[in-house]
Amino acid sequence: MAELRVASAPLLEAKGLVRNFGGLAAVRDVSLSLRPGTLHAVIGPNGAGKSTLVNLLSGHLVPTSGKILFEGRDVAGEPPWRMTQLGIGRSFQRTNLLTSLTVLENVRLAAQAVSAVSGLRMLRPASREKQLIVAAFEALERVGLAGAAHRQSGLLSHGEQRQLEIAMTLATRPRVLLLDEPLAGMGPEESERFTHLLKDLAHEHAVLLIEHDMDFVFAVADWMTVMVDGTVLAEGHPADVRANPEVQRAYLGGHA
Repeated sequence: MAELRVASAPLLEAKGLVRNFGGLAAVRDVSLSLRPGTLHAVIGPNGAGKSTLVNLLSGHLVPTSGKILFEGRDVAGEPPWRMTQLGIGRSFQRTNLLTSLTVLENVRLAAQAVSAVSGLRMLRPASREKQLIVAAFEALERVGLAGAAHRQSGLLSHGEQRQLEIAMTLATRPRVLLLDEPLAGMGPEESERFTHLLKDLAHEHAVLLIEHDMDFVFAVADWMTVMVDGTVLAEGHPADVRANPEVQRAYLGGHA
C-alpha cells in the first residue's frame, strides 16, 4: 500500500454523477474527490462504469445529471478541449498516436493544442515555436523517452507507446491526470518502469487511475473507489478496501 500523503482540498470533484444511455444507467449517483498529490484508483469488474466515469470527467460525455467541480466551479458539459485547457489531461485504453510522425512531433502537437498562441502565430510552422519544443522535450524527459525523440512513434514498443501517450498528456500542462488502464498490454519490465513513473507523477498531480492489475493498484494507490453496476460499492484506504467483505465478494474473488 502506498503511503497516504497529506490531505489537501479537492481539485476535481464528481457529485451525484448520473449518465444514462437510453434505459441503461451506466453511472448512477457517483461521487468522488481527486486531490493534488494523491493517486485515487477506481476499480471494479467489466461493465462497472469506470471508463464512462472517466469520459464524463474529461468532457467526452455529458452527464445526465450531477456536477463536476474543478476548483469549486461546475464544469459539467464542457467539451474535451476546454477540459484540457483547464488542466484536466487523460489517457485512453488504446494508444492514440500519429504513428507516421516522430515521438517529438506527437508531443509537440499535443502541446500546440493548448498553447495560447494567436491565430496568426498558429499559421507559422510549429517547429518555430520554441516554447512548444521545450514543453515537448520536458515531457519526454519526464517519461524517459528524450533519447527517442526523433524515432518514428510507430516503431516504439507497446510500453514505450504508452509512455509516449503520457508524455503527450503532460505536454498539455495538466494538474489532473485521468489514466484509463495505462498498463494494458505491458510486459513485467515495462509495468515496473511505469509503476515508478506513476508514483513520481502522483506527487505533483491529482491522479485518477483505472486498472485491472490488482497487484499494481494496491502498490500505488493512496485512496480507492470500488464500482459495481455503475454505483460506488465502497471507498477508502487500500487496506480497508482489501478487507471489506462486500468488495471481496463482488470483485476480489472472495478473499483478501
